[in-house]
This record gives sequence, structure tokens and C-alpha cells, in this order.
Amino acid sequence: MVVADRRALRRLLLTAVPSAFAFTFAGPTVAAQGAARRPHVSVMLSGAVDTRTASHNETIDGAFRTLAVQVSRPLFTVRGVHVAWLGEVMPAMLVTAGAPPNRVPTPATDPTEANDPRRLARYQVRDAFGVGFAPLGAESAWSLNANTHLLFNVTSGVAWFSRVVPYGKATQANFTVAPGLFLERRVGNRQAMAVGYQLHHLSNASMGGANPGMNSHIFSVRVSTRR
Repeated sequence: MVVADRRALRRLLLTAVPSAFAFTFAGPTVAAQGAARRPHVSVMLSGAVDTRTASHNETIDGAFRTLAVQVSRPLFTVRGVHVAWLGEVMPAMLVTAGAPPNRVPTPATDPTEANDPRRLARYQVRDAFGVGFAPLGAESAWSLNANTHLLFNVTSGVAWFSRVVPYGKATQANFTVAPGLFLERRVGNRQAMAVGYQLHHLSNASMGGANPGMNSHIFSVRVSTRR
């Protein structure tokens, strides 16, 4: 089993192409397994219902919206659970973020930041546009019935924004990870629709001198087509 898992991991890394973000699953019956081995492509629209700092779990007066393209490729099946490699490209990201009021520097708490108008502007609520690429991911699928699946996935990668996100000493470049849970329903021979929740985390690993990070509670709608 360990050898099989290592081989599956090597396949995951070798097939990570910078083309998209996706989800996939194997078919519920033996007859469908050949078709289910094909790559899957999907498009997902997402919007956050709550945004918070990752460092202190404080509310950010902001928003997080993305358009994502997903690609996945089935790897193996274990006890009826279908496992696939999952990759993602986010060509359009819109983040509105700023510092919680108690994190805005003052001359008493941080005179260097507070007395520099350009630095202080980094703490104000503002929009930032970005792009993201998450080639390291996986998805597991459970068949609830012939047309309905429960999906758990996670993606990991990087994102770059036109301004620092979320605020202050954060950076324009961030690492990302996003676990998610989805319910999918097939709506045709080659199409499926899914709705779900993701916890999207981004942070800079303290590359900017501080790492407030940002956690977004996201609801998503996805449409996929099997090639």
C-alpha cells in the first residue's frame, strides 16, 4: 500500500500542469470506470461571506471573490473512495481588505508606520486585483447514488495581488491553501454541478516582516465537463 501511495504521489506531481483548477471523481459502477479515468475540467465562481485575519481571527471589513478554472485527473480508488489530483488557476481574483481598527498603527504604537502616509495607506480598506495558481491539490469523492457525490478537496499554491493583502506589513505575494466540501449532482452525460464551502487561507510566511494573513469563508458554485 505504501509503494502504491508513493507511485500515486509521483503521478500527482508529474501531471501538475499550469492550466487550471478542478475537481473529479471516478464513476460509481465498474462499467463507468473507464470514462471516469479521463481528466475533468470545471469553472467555479466563489464569494466570501466572512473574511478574518489569520493571525488573530479578527473581522476584516472586506470581500473575497474569485473566478477559477479547475482540472483534475483520477489517480486511484480505495474502498469505494475515488482519489484524484486537483490543480487550479484563478485568472481573476478581487479582494477588499484592510486592517481592523485596533491594528492601525498610531504614533504611540508604531511611529515609523503611522508617520509615513504611504505606509499608513496600506492599512486602509481598499480593493486589490490578483491571480492565483494552485498546482498541488487532491480530491476525494464518495458516491451517494448514481448521480450524486460528496466531494472533499484541498488546493495549495500561490497568489499575487496588485496591492498588499490583507494590510500593513503583509505582501502582494502570498501562499494559499483551501480545503473544501462540496455536493455534486450530475445534470447530463458530460456535465455536473456542485455547490460547496471552502476555507481559503492566504499568508506570506512573514516575508514582509509580519504575517497577518487572511481567512475567507467562501461559498462556491461549480460546473464541470468531462473531456
